[in-house]
Amino acid sequence: MQMKYVTTICPYCGTGCALNLVVRDGKTVGVAPSNRSPVCSGKLCSRGLHAADALNEGRVVQPVVKGETSDWETAIGKAAELKKYAAGEIIIITSPRITNETQYLVWKFAHSLGAAIGVIHGGSGVPTVKLDELKDADVILALGNVMQALPLTGNRILQAKENGARLLYLGPQSYTAVQADTVEITDEYKELPPGFGALLKNAAHPAVVYMANDSAAAKLAEGLGISAAVLYDTNNGRGTSLMGIGPLSLQESTKAALVIAETPLMEQDIYADILQKLDSLELTVVAASAETSLSAIADIVLPIASQHESDGTVTNWEGRVQMLRKAVDSPEGVKSLQEVLAELAEKMGFGIPSGTPEEMYTALAGEISAFGNSTYEQIAKPEGVFVQEV
Repeated sequence: MQMKYVTTICPYCGTGCALNLVVRDGKTVGVAPSNRSPVCSGKLCSRGLHAADALNEGRVVQPVVKGETSDWETAIGKAAELKKYAAGEIIIITSPRITNETQYLVWKFAHSLGAAIGVIHGGSGVPTVKLDELKDADVILALGNVMQALPLTGNRILQAKENGARLLYLGPQSYTAVQADTVEITDEYKELPPGFGALLKNAAHPAVVYMANDSAAAKLAEGLGISAAVLYDTNNGRGTSLMGIGPLSLQESTKAALVIAETPLMEQDIYADILQKLDSLELTVVAASAETSLSAIADIVLPIASQHESDGTVTNWEGRVQMLRKAVDSPEGVKSLQEVLAELAEKMGFGIPSGTPEEMYTALAGEISAFGNSTYEQIAKPEGVFVQEV
């Protein structure tokens, strides 16, 4: 029996907690906290403690064409029919859970194809406060259920309370509301309740915390002029946003879609609201590591490596780029997303960059200025490297 620990990043929320995947005889069997991470300091939430399960549940291991198992050559050939659609007729829906390096390749692929690219329920916004700085705030305004969405970020808010901070809450009834000192239950964020504004104005170190995909909260927060923690709910939501990839909706003109699907165990089905629209398209190609609701409506399903079956980097909500490390090999017959994109591009008659994750990060840093101040070697340190704000 061979056992090892692989230090990597949790596949769930945007806090970016480090953890150790326990690998025995080539399979992930458990999780242990990482005490070297300044993000989580040896702590994990209930989702993080079950991160090993996200690699193993419902895996897709063979290509599928029109509901029947197929070989890779046939599946790639059929998927390459995406090329026949005009720029305004094709979209690429990518996942904010894949690495920065792979996201860069999806971005390049989309531009070469002339396709619009975006994410489902994605967000935007630049935080002006770091994770560790939250605990030093003296008044915190939470817009929505931020503490349940990102539990270890919520721990910093609780630390601020223990240090004497006042926690104000505006939003629907939730776990965060239960923790707050002053609560206004509402489904809308049109304006601050009476008294909230004065408390924030008189605070020495006020902060507002909200989800990046909550546009109403963002609008209210922007008018406050105080430090903001803009929280992304996926492990690489911030990195995806820094590449200019935001929310995307299907238009009447959309006839075909390539979907990079990545929904780890215990997460909600983010595709439920667009499933009917995708099903009505002429061609829907899904690249996925695990079964999702997309599997039933896709014309073609291409099995790809799961998180932690390849190396790369991810960027947490505060802009900390950290190393996601390969823990195990993919099942036989499964390809990396990089390989799939390269084969598709070749079949369609164009090329995309190729190379090691380090080479892809260097190429990414050369094009996206936010990543231009760091090297792969620096990111490998437990604390990672912060992106440069532009």
